[in-house]
Amino acid sequence: MDIQRLRNLTTHRLHTEMEHIYQDLEWITGIEGIFTHMLPNVMMAVDPWLKTKVTDERFYDGKFDTTHTGEYPIEPMTPEESQACLQRFGELPSLLLGKQVIAVVTP
Repeated sequence: MDIQRLRNLTTHRLHTEMEHIYQDLEWITGIEGIFTHMLPNVMMAVDPWLKTKVTDERFYDGKFDTTHTGEYPIEPMTPEESQACLQRFGELPSLLLGKQVIAVVTP
């Protein structure tokens, strides 16, 4: 995986394009259809797994760093890891809790 794209996930700072975060989280977890309001909780649910796969501390410095480049070998989650991630996600409070949600239906 491109290191700058991976830094999006590890530093929680945007190093590339926003679209890459959606694509990479879906690729890692195997779960399609991640919505914007879900991103913070999906990131929290993926973090423990990511820290076991990406152990170089430079990825977790919290800095915007365009000099950290190259490729980092990482494979997507196994079905068991994805299930554990989904469970962590389900245990987090909904970011929409207590907010008015309006459904829009189009023909």
